[in-house]
Amino acid sequence: MRSVAIFLSLAASAFAYQVTSPTNSTGWTTTGPNVVSWTRVDSDPQNFTIQLSNQQSFPPKTETLIALVDGTKSTSVTVSPPSGGWVAGPGYQVNLVSADNTNSGILAQSGQFTITAGSGSTFSSGSSSSGSTTSGSPTSNTLTVTNTGAAQNTGSSGGSTPTDASVSSLNPTAAPTNAASPTLNMQAGVFAVLALLSSFLA
Repeated sequence: MRSVAIFLSLAASAFAYQVTSPTNSTGWTTTGPNVVSWTRVDSDPQNFTIQLSNQQSFPPKTETLIALVDGTKSTSVTVSPPSGGWVAGPGYQVNLVSADNTNSGILAQSGQFTITAGSGSTFSSGSSSSGSTTSGSPTSNTLTVTNTGAAQNTGSSGGSTPTDASVSSLNPTAAPTNAASPTLNMQAGVFAVLALLSSFLA
């Protein structure tokens, strides 16, 4: 009689909720997506909570991944990472915890598995620059002539300074050059001779 009771209890447990993923061979990664899969029978509770447990860590920790799952609508669900993110390491287990007050406790538990660091990168690299510098660009010089006839160079440093000749050509009030002096002296001499002759004739 006792052996029959043990057999029935083992048979009942064999057909109750079972976690089929993750397993020791598949495990999870820190980049995901990570999936929890299960099987159930009609006598199992409808709802359960998915918890991630690690009793090998110090201190041991158990975190809720999904608070309420309807086990009758699907046989798998993708879980999001806990608040601290996925932490790589061994000794993890997934627990399916009953959400029914009349049938509390762990309904099923996965074997121990490892969360490994994912090969993909979740970060994107970018480059930023504080500004661009163009080398070899010629600088332009602007010559400004004011009303007083003075020339100013408003270009950037390194520009050439305008010569006196260019200033004179741009400044209409510039003094005449010495090229007209011989003509004026000749005219003065002619006037002096005419004045002397007039004095003799008088």
